[in-house]
Amino acid sequence: HYCGFPACEDDKISLMRRPRAPVSLLLLSITDLQTLSAMELTPRLARILEAVIERFVATGQPVGSKYLSTAGGFGLAPSTLRSELACLERLGYLDHPHTSAGRVPTDKGYRFYVDSGARQRQHHLARRTHADLLDGGIEDALSHAAGMLARATGLLALISAPSQNNTAIKHVEVLRLHPDVVMVVIITASGVIAKKLVVFDQPVDRGLIDWARGFLNDAICGMDMGSRRLRMQLEEPELSPDERGFIDVLAPVFDGLTESDGLYLEGVSRFITRLEEDGSSQVGNFMELLDRQEEVLGLLREALNESSIYLRIGRELPRPALQDCSLVAANYGVAHRNLGTVGVLGPTRMDYPAVISRVRHVAWTLSRFVEDIYQ
Repeated sequence: HYCGFPACEDDKISLMRRPRAPVSLLLLSITDLQTLSAMELTPRLARILEAVIERFVATGQPVGSKYLSTAGGFGLAPSTLRSELACLERLGYLDHPHTSAGRVPTDKGYRFYVDSGARQRQHHLARRTHADLLDGGIEDALSHAAGMLARATGLLALISAPSQNNTAIKHVEVLRLHPDVVMVVIITASGVIAKKLVVFDQPVDRGLIDWARGFLNDAICGMDMGSRRLRMQLEEPELSPDERGFIDVLAPVFDGLTESDGLYLEGVSRFITRLEEDGSSQVGNFMELLDRQEEVLGLLREALNESSIYLRIGRELPRPALQDCSLVAANYGVAHRNLGTVGVLGPTRMDYPAVISRVRHVAWTLSRFVEDIYQ
């Protein structure tokens, strides 16, 4: 087909059968043809590949020439379709399970399907803000969004929370719990409330506690957590020795909140069931991966620099535990500033147009929600 001929059934293109074609093309083996992946499939092969993928996604069963000839709408004889399927298999877009006469898509087949038009066939969802998503603070919104996405797709929903570096301090409270124990309470604009205990070597004067409360609220409220400007304010040179020493002990509290992002995850049981139904051998490894939250967050951080949909299929994902999976992700945030990532992890056999649309919609909804918090 790359040569412009109907699908050939032999591993070599016969010079005798195609005397007018250039010799350099006629002598190409099937292995050589597979290296020409940059060239486009013929329209008919592309339509057949699309039909196989959509049927396989819907049923989970290998697709054969009999189905395509009766229900595919191609108007081709089964023998012609068998030849076309064999060509797609040789080119690496389809695979042929030993127990079936039908074909199943490969990672390469799914990638061609998505890149050649699946994104243009996305389901159009009404862009409306869900009332239940907007109740409460950012943590409630992210939790509700993850649940909504998991229910809509039947797959594993993953949402990373904005780093606390990206949120401003709204209020600071300093409380003396015991003569030598002080609690610092930090309330951020995103609704996160963090509490830290600080133990001193000797009793702390109540007047110093009251002064620190006023100083911190005047000096750093409105500044982003972990910012260089905040640190400079805490290093105010005009403080007395006692004030300087007290603030120096409290200062690390404002760095400790920035160590890690949060992860909101929903739909684990449904996702595991899907993997088992598809015969994945990686279920155990995947369960171990879920216990390592930092690695899962790493998957989502890789999408933060993408301006559009981030999609990795099968072995395009770097971790062996995910070789039977695909990740669809999109960022949410405010103008020129990505705050977090919305993602869906599922088997490679997923409805890509529908999942892409759902992920986009939830990312858009969260972006609308965080506008008042982070701008």
